[in-house]
Amino acid sequence: MQDPYYEEDLEDKYLTYLSNLWKQNWLFIVAWLLSGLLLVILSWLYSIPFDIAWMFMLVSGFGLTIYLGFYLRRLHDVKHLLHADNFEIEKYPEELRSCVLKMQQLSRQIQDVKSQARHDQSELEDYFSMWAHEVKLPLAAMELQLSLPQPDLKEIANCEKRISHFVQQAMMYVRLDGSDYRIQKVNLEEVVRPLIREQSATFFARKLILDCDLSPCEVYTDRKWISYVIEQLFSNAIKYSQAHNTITIKTEDNCFVIYDEGCGINPEDLPRIFEKGFTGKNGHNNITSSSGLGLYLASKVCDKLGCTLTIENRDYNLYPAIALDEDHPASTSKTGVVAKIQFPPALFFRA
Repeated sequence: MQDPYYEEDLEDKYLTYLSNLWKQNWLFIVAWLLSGLLLVILSWLYSIPFDIAWMFMLVSGFGLTIYLGFYLRRLHDVKHLLHADNFEIEKYPEELRSCVLKMQQLSRQIQDVKSQARHDQSELEDYFSMWAHEVKLPLAAMELQLSLPQPDLKEIANCEKRISHFVQQAMMYVRLDGSDYRIQKVNLEEVVRPLIREQSATFFARKLILDCDLSPCEVYTDRKWISYVIEQLFSNAIKYSQAHNTITIKTEDNCFVIYDEGCGINPEDLPRIFEKGFTGKNGHNNITSSSGLGLYLASKVCDKLGCTLTIENRDYNLYPAIALDEDHPASTSKTGVVAKIQFPPALFFRA
């Protein structure tokens, strides 16, 4: 929709532009006046009729006015065209078309940036809407416990832990596209063991078995971000495992592997597990609560760090079982998932 004050504003700008243009060409106008004055003086000195001088001034002044008027009119037309929503290149003078093509490209880039900004803003609003819904559940459970005469402290601690996880997830989401990445040599064992200690109470409570094979393994990555990814994979392994199931963790050859004996992933869902908000069959069947954001963020972080994150079923033919070592041979008698992070070689980060 055109601005109702568009014509008035443009006219004011045009008059200002004319005034500035005359000021910029004052030498040209002074030279014209001096040439006329010189002609008058010569006419007086040599007794030439002054009519010739006046005729010269009138003709040259008329020509100058026509020239400047035509020139300024073209500029005025160009200014009108530049105010339009679309660049119609055929309406511009030939000598300006290369500039107009460049402006078209810049205009498209600006529109793309605006469109991407709107898309990112919409995604951010959707995420925090979902995040608020997720965080309300542990908050309500904590409020309920605190209203009881004898609140269950374990349940309160559980809710606090879930809220802390959601807050950390939100911080990771906001910083995902930033530049807060510090690549350095990291010992994976030093990253994994604190995460195991944090989950030890959950292991005992759910009667899970943990089998660790943490070989010396140094990789080039960001300690904070990769800790988040491993913690997400560890939490998923715990979430989908039943009592007396074994969770196996292994590090070797620039690789981290976590193996569980849980319910597995529907083969139809496997291609989409890294999509934002995708919960799959397990989420729809309410096997456990899922926001569909954990693996999405984990995959995005791995992309930023140059890692390859793969998640495969253990028991489906399409995704064959993985033998972790001699004590844990491949077997198809149980369900489960194998999650693997392959780190890039050190040469990848060297100039």
